[in-house]
Amino acid sequence: MQLIPLGDCAVLVVLKVKGGVAALEAVSQLALKLRLAPPAGVTDIVPSFSTVTVHYDPVKVPAGEGAPVARVMRWIQSAPAVPAKLRRKAREVVVPVCYGGEQGPDIAAVAAHAKMTEAEVIRVHSKAAYRVAAVGFSPGFPYLLGLAPRLATPRKATPRTVVAAGSVGIGGAQTGIYPTATPGGWSLIGRTPLRLFRPENEAAPTLLEAGDSVKFLGVTEKQAAQLEEKSVAPAAVRATKESALFEVIKAGVLTTVQDLGRPGRQHQGIPVGGAMDRQAARVANLLLGNDENDALLEVTLTGPVVRFSRDAWIAVTGAEVRGVPAWRPWKVDEGQIVSFAELTKGVRAYIAVAGGLAVARILGGAGTLVSAGLGGWNGRALQAGDRPGARAGVMDTKANWSASPEFNAATGGDVIVRFVRGPQWDWFAAASRRTFLAKHFKVTDKSDRMGLRLDGVALRLETERELVSEGVGFGSVQVPPDGKPIVLMADRQTIGGYPKIGHVIAVDLPRLAQAQTGVLVKFEEIAVEDAQRLYAEREHALAMLAMGVRGRLQRA
Repeated sequence: MQLIPLGDCAVLVVLKVKGGVAALEAVSQLALKLRLAPPAGVTDIVPSFSTVTVHYDPVKVPAGEGAPVARVMRWIQSAPAVPAKLRRKAREVVVPVCYGGEQGPDIAAVAAHAKMTEAEVIRVHSKAAYRVAAVGFSPGFPYLLGLAPRLATPRKATPRTVVAAGSVGIGGAQTGIYPTATPGGWSLIGRTPLRLFRPENEAAPTLLEAGDSVKFLGVTEKQAAQLEEKSVAPAAVRATKESALFEVIKAGVLTTVQDLGRPGRQHQGIPVGGAMDRQAARVANLLLGNDENDALLEVTLTGPVVRFSRDAWIAVTGAEVRGVPAWRPWKVDEGQIVSFAELTKGVRAYIAVAGGLAVARILGGAGTLVSAGLGGWNGRALQAGDRPGARAGVMDTKANWSASPEFNAATGGDVIVRFVRGPQWDWFAAASRRTFLAKHFKVTDKSDRMGLRLDGVALRLETERELVSEGVGFGSVQVPPDGKPIVLMADRQTIGGYPKIGHVIAVDLPRLAQAQTGVLVKFEEIAVEDAQRLYAEREHALAMLAMGVRGRLQRA
């Protein structure tokens, strides 16, 4: 196997096994072997086709010789074999499907492309034996190996804006099932009444995992209706007039509850998510004596106007908010109306409250994953009339003090970010590699929490080639066919099929999280060992901040 750093917080393990079932078996066994006894600091082990991605926190990796990346690689290479009694046999899952009609609106097009009848498409598709090669794209989405080559159908030129949950589709030489209602470009041939994503089940939130065997079973509409699994809505988050901390008067563009994300779920297709500018979010909580992972508000572009229902201490970090004290504890009074509407020198501000916002933790995190309607304040952005509450957090401080400017990435200007070469660096033409190092790229208005989309000189591969989907991370720089880089951000998918020319290092990601539309981005190369040294220095600075704050806060 080949081990490649994926930035400064992950290692991509590429298995030298021919594709198909043999590669899948090797990947499954390696993933199981690594999960049996992971060292401290390892947060995710993500299998995909012929690779396994190991995500880790460099400062939490056990001490030893060399940089954290070297220690993680040694562990991967030396992990003991899985005892026979613990080896996981492929679990077979029967998936009922109602083919054609309204459930499968593209089955006629698939039949025409394959020069078959619709009945033949159903017979061939349901007869095959499938294996789950990876789970990604969205929570619980299975990529299935085993599609008959004659059913291979090109993806749609214009993806649907919404594909119904449970839809069974064909995309190229693969078939898969959409667990939730999302956009999608695959040809839809049917729908299953089963739920593939079950966030209420902490132990097993996805029906399928990599390595499972799948058999499709054709059913009638009546049978499908009888088998329909109803969604289980999470308990609504409410706060009474008495328990609410504030009321939202105006909502702003996108204000969501966030924390530091949901590590440990990427193998189930569940994004880590969490705050885009993790540094600013951590500092906001630390300034109030909170745990750095407490729930807080992330404000994007234009913030809310709120009326506080009781006295409270808050801290605002990240982008500047006109008229609001920043980077220090601030006392607000009962009945006070505060506008967070006007952001300057940045894109995202963070509003922490003493004690942290009172929302449930779902699948290990309190943050909002809007695309899945999961977490935070009822799975969505705040709206006018919402009344979030806060956990008890009694504190006081008398000095007029603030955090050091070193933690503020919201400069409002062009940014330089450092990167480690990506796994496919050598795939790119020499001229494109020089361009990536020498030219500036402009942040476009199509950027969001999933990725920062950049415009500039198109980057080209030396030779056109296909990449089988593999692990990605926060900061991976993917290059789609149009040659315009995309830096993957907090809500990124868990695996991706575009070549990665580089990976932005962790300490520089806050600069991109605060980069406004039109800002120019310049990439500078750095060694992974140097990136991890900078990571450790930042963690030390945050620890010193937390220690200093504790000395200044007075608790009741």
